[in-house]
Amino acid sequence: MHSATGQQFILSATFGSESLTANISSVGAALRSFKLNGREHLEPGNADSISPYCEGIVMAPWANRLEDGAWMHKGKRLEVPINIHDQNNANHGLLIHYPYQVVHQTASKVTLAATIFPRTGYPFLVDTTVTYELVEHGMKVTHTALNHSAEPAPYVVGAHAYFMFEGFSTGDCVLTSGAQTVLEVNERQLPTGKAATAGTYFDLSAGVTLNRGHIDHGFTDIPRDAQGLAHTTLTSPKGEVIDVWQDANFGHLVLFTPDFYIRDEASPKIHAVAIEPQTGGANAFNTGEDLLHLEAGRPWAGSWGFNIENSPSVNLVSIN
Repeated sequence: MHSATGQQFILSATFGSESLTANISSVGAALRSFKLNGREHLEPGNADSISPYCEGIVMAPWANRLEDGAWMHKGKRLEVPINIHDQNNANHGLLIHYPYQVVHQTASKVTLAATIFPRTGYPFLVDTTVTYELVEHGMKVTHTALNHSAEPAPYVVGAHAYFMFEGFSTGDCVLTSGAQTVLEVNERQLPTGKAATAGTYFDLSAGVTLNRGHIDHGFTDIPRDAQGLAHTTLTSPKGEVIDVWQDANFGHLVLFTPDFYIRDEASPKIHAVAIEPQTGGANAFNTGEDLLHLEAGRPWAGSWGFNIENSPSVNLVSIN
C-alpha cells in the first residue's frame, strides 16, 4: 500500500517502565509520532495526504523563507522554485517532498539519507543524513552533511516537529524559552532586524500560555547549560514537561504557535506549537547570518532532541 508520505519507519524501545515508540516517514524524513507508554506527544499529521503544516520534516539546505526564491552567488542571481506564492518566497529547502532512503535501521534507531543534487538555483552536491534514535525518556536526532562540490556550499538545516500532550489542549500548555533576541519580520515573514525579548511580547523566559496569542518568529541568543545545550520547554496543565534541547551547532530557534491547526478535514481548528531548532535563520542565503559554508570533503554534524519529564512513569532531572 502506498502512502503520500512514503515508507513508514517504526521504532520502539523499552527503558525500565518506559515503552517508547516513534514513526518516521521517508518523505521529508518527517518525525510524525512519538509515544511514551502509548501516549502521543507529537502532532502526527495525516500520512496519506500532503499537509500544509510540514509536520516533522527536515529543512535543508535552507530553513524558513528565502526571499523571492533567489540569492546571489559569485555575482550571479540564482533562483529556486517559489512555494509560498502569496509571499513570493521559497520555503523550507529542497528536501521537504524528497523520499529519503534508509541507510541503517535497528529496533530503536534509523538513519535516513538524501542527496541534494546540483541545479541552477543551488549548484552543489551535498549528501545529508538524519538519524532518529530512541533514548531513555525521549529521542536524539543527529543531522550530517558532506559537500562533494569543488567549493564551499552554503547550508542551513532545521527541524519542524509539533509537540503536544495527548489528552490536553495545546492552548492550555505553557511555552518557555530563555531566548534573548527575536528576529523582527515584515509582512512576508522575512527578517528585518533584531530586538531584545526582555519585557516584550516575545519574552518567554517566565513561560506563556499558548492561547495567549500567535508567534511565528525566529529567536537567537539562547542560554546554554554546562553541556552547551539550549532548552525550550512545553509544560502541560498537569506539570508534565517536554524539554526540547539543541546543541551548539543549532544557534537558532523558530517558534510557530498557530491557533488554526487542523488535524483532519472533520476536526475543528485548534492550537498547536512547532518548536524548530535551526542552524541559521530565515533568509540566511541573503543575510549571511549564521550561514554554514560546508567545506568540500569535510563532514558536518549537529544534534537536537527532546525528553519527556515528570510524566506518570518518568522522573527526569537532567539530560545526557
